[in-house]
This record gives sequence, C-alpha cells and structure tokens, in this order.
Amino acid sequence: MGDVVESEYRVRRRESADLDGCVRALAEVHEADGYPMVWPDRPADWLAEDDQLACWVAVAPDGAVVGHAALAPGVASSAAHVWAERTGRTADRTGALSRLYVAPAARGHGLGARLLAAAVDYVRAAGLWPVLDVVTTNGAAIELYERQGWQRLMTADQRWPDGQVVAVHCYALREAG
Repeated sequence: MGDVVESEYRVRRRESADLDGCVRALAEVHEADGYPMVWPDRPADWLAEDDQLACWVAVAPDGAVVGHAALAPGVASSAAHVWAERTGRTADRTGALSRLYVAPAARGHGLGARLLAAAVDYVRAAGLWPVLDVVTTNGAAIELYERQGWQRLMTADQRWPDGQVVAVHCYALREAG
C-alpha cells in the first residue's frame, strides 16, 4: 500500500560516465531545434572540450541525462570582448556559458534556468563575470537568458571553423543596481 514518490529532476556536476547520455539528449535537441547548427563529428568531444572550467547535467527522475551546460574561459567568446571594452576590464576575467540545452521531453521543469544558475554561481565564485554568445535565431534560449537577467550587449558576426558566418547576440549578466 506504500505510495511511490517520484524523485525530482536534479542538476549536478557532469561526470565522464554522463557523456553518452549527454550525446543522446543533444541528438534529441538537434532533431527538434537544430541545435547545434552544425552537428559535430565527435559530439562527446564537442561537449567535453579540454579548456572547460566546469560542466553540469540535468538528470531525470529515472537517472537519464536530459540537459547540459558547460563553462569555458571567456576569451574565446565575442561577448567577453564586448564586455571588456564596455567595462574597461579584460576578457580573461569572464567565464562563457556554452553547450546549454534541455531535451524536449524534459522541458517545462525549469532545468534550463537551473543549469544556467549553476554556471553563474560557479563563475561568480571564481571571481569572473558571466558572458555568453547565442545564435540570433535561437529564440527560446534568448527568452531564457533575458528572463534570468542577462543583458544583450550587441549583435556580431562570427566566422565558425567550417567557414560560415553566423550572427550571434552577445550577452553579459546584468550588473546589480
């Protein structure tokens, strides 16, 4: 007669054993939303680049990985350079959010905001400023960032490794006050 209580979704640091689940969730996001715009030849390597500062996963009640966020040094981000120019600081004082996604079936549970908050907390604890670049056509991500207090600094064209030029919005977390 005991009731089974379904545990909640949770966000935690990514472990190497999570990568297969991260790739499965990424494939679902790519199929549904076209993110990433260019499917990587080696998606696990794309998700676990060597220069990352930290990564998180969202995990469903059944243990499946359903979301991901990574944090990299900001110097490779267009937003970091715009932020540095506007604040008089240096781009190496930033942490850039990247590889943020939530599988379609797990949306509506606040996981994107929770993954974003985990990255922001880490960046702030490291004494860095959070920045990110987002493709201008990714409306759902843009809405999330703006709801969470991110400020669009400008729109810029980026030349990607495959040669295409892609318009991105550059964001930094809005300063308090």
